Amino acid sequence: MAVEARLMHARRTAVDRARRQSVLARLSVTWAAALIFGLVAGTVASAATSQSARPPRTGSSAARARHRHRLASHIRTAARHRFVRTAAASAAPLVFGIYPGGAAGTVGPSGPVAPEDPAKRLAALELLRAPGAQFVLHIYAGYTGPGGWTAAQQVGDQIAQYTAAGFQVELVLTYRPADGGSSQDVSGFEEFVRQTIASFGSNSGFVSLQVTNETNVTGAPNASDGSYAGADDALIGGVIAAKAAIRARGFNQVSVGFNWAYGGNVNDHAFWSLLGRKGGAGFVSALDWVGLDIYPGTWGPALSGSLSSGTTAAMNKALTELRSVYLPLAGIPFRVPLHVSESGYPTGPGRTPAMQVQAMDAAVGAVVAGQSMFNITGYRWFDLRDAISASSDFESRYGLMTDAYVPKPAFFTYQALVARFGRRS
Repeated sequence: MAVEARLMHARRTAVDRARRQSVLARLSVTWAAALIFGLVAGTVASAATSQSARPPRTGSSAARARHRHRLASHIRTAARHRFVRTAAASAAPLVFGIYPGGAAGTVGPSGPVAPEDPAKRLAALELLRAPGAQFVLHIYAGYTGPGGWTAAQQVGDQIAQYTAAGFQVELVLTYRPADGGSSQDVSGFEEFVRQTIASFGSNSGFVSLQVTNETNVTGAPNASDGSYAGADDALIGGVIAAKAAIRARGFNQVSVGFNWAYGGNVNDHAFWSLLGRKGGAGFVSALDWVGLDIYPGTWGPALSGSLSSGTTAAMNKALTELRSVYLPLAGIPFRVPLHVSESGYPTGPGRTPAMQVQAMDAAVGAVVAGQSMFNITGYRWFDLRDAISASSDFESRYGLMTDAYVPKPAFFTYQALVARFGRRS
């Protein structure tokens, strides 16, 4: 009973905190536009990186300086001439979600993961989902080559369990060929995509497909697809193949997108230009959304100020760069919405449960405040539970729960945010 009382107290505290945080949702578009100008002056110039779960930015200091100058110029032009828009009186509620597992992608070899308990996992997810609200489970399956397992073999049972319980599923298909990648693997991946649509498309709870994962990131083959040859072609071809299969079979509830990892990489300009050059109108017409992966205070540029204010600034900076600089390079218009497809903050040494709550409050608050400005429709937290709670490595402790499914304070914070800002079915 003492444990239950503490959990109830933490839950009430989280609800109160979410109510205070809702003030962000009522801030004006004028405030958001002013913040963008402030970000150009205050955060584009930062060259330092924080403690990182991903590779540091590459290239010379001169290249990084040129990259920052170019971004600042683009953002100023966009804000003055075409980016600041008249927002609707109130944005549509967000669709929230979560990665329901515990293992996280790592730069080096992955560490151990405590065994999953499907019953406890499902019970925890039920608690996070607000009554009547849409809640998306963001899960992963990987292409490893022509002889590898299909997505149905990898996650078919999970998808059946989740959708039977009333959850929606967003499936990420990673491109991780065992041979390092080739033109044959690109064709094989496209077939893998078509096969996945055929396997799950008739399930009304299967609502979204993400094609590849963080293709703009190289040097982290356990976490991102950019280390594999042909990844850019797999992204473009996979998106087009997915949409063609969906249209041919009439699985119109399934949306198609891809993601970009924010981290201040000097090659991002080239990445988005390549998508525009090689993808063309066929690629853009097949897109339903673009995802942003962002972990303020964990990897990427160092935060300025407090964890809360720094997270807010980082979120706005990333959304501004994506919407006003990079998407136009690929020819992707404003009408294509954004998802925050991965966002999180781990606990561990120097990272308290209270800090996890602060980071979550600030990240979700920035998204709610910027919904109309950036056309954002979804937010996914990474992840449900720790891989190993006793680990000293923060990459093992992203969860809202311990590896034994004991809630951390942020669990109740997310529950309250979903209830307040989540879209109803």
